Amino acid sequence: MRRRSLLALLGGGLLLAAILPAQAHRAKAALTLVRWNAAAKLLEVEHKLHAHDAEVALSQQAGIATPDLSRQEDQAKLALYVEARFSLTPPGGKPLPLKLLGAELEGDHIFVYQELALQAPPPALAVVDGILRDVFRTQLNQVNFDMAGGDPAHIRTLSFNGQDKAESVTFDR
Repeated sequence: MRRRSLLALLGGGLLLAAILPAQAHRAKAALTLVRWNAAAKLLEVEHKLHAHDAEVALSQQAGIATPDLSRQEDQAKLALYVEARFSLTPPGGKPLPLKLLGAELEGDHIFVYQELALQAPPPALAVVDGILRDVFRTQLNQVNFDMAGGDPAHIRTLSFNGQDKAESVTFDR
């Protein structure tokens, strides 16, 4: 009997250990990929946000009582929210006029797409990424730059949290 109690206790402990990580809170984070498409001569930007976080932002910042990202109208409002909080500026220039392409919901995430036709990729950029940082105090945004066709040695990363403003990145030629 004592052995069964010990096994039950151990089994319960293992079950609890497996359940607790699943109960942990998800980090508030967003990921942006800026990619140079040499064949099309396009700077492509893809933002990936957790859908629930995006709905909270729409509720707080766009005044939508019950946002629903399965609705195209709410996706469009989120895309405008993202557009207003993200910019890329070349050295000595003005922010690049990224064209907003739209948004799509995939599972628990929503993607917002932007692009800009350019003759060549810029040698450097100043980046502002305030996406969701006006909603969540602990929001962490990561921006990855693939300006050399997927070569991992040339990928650059910037991170934004707290009161970060513009960060700069340079690219190998």
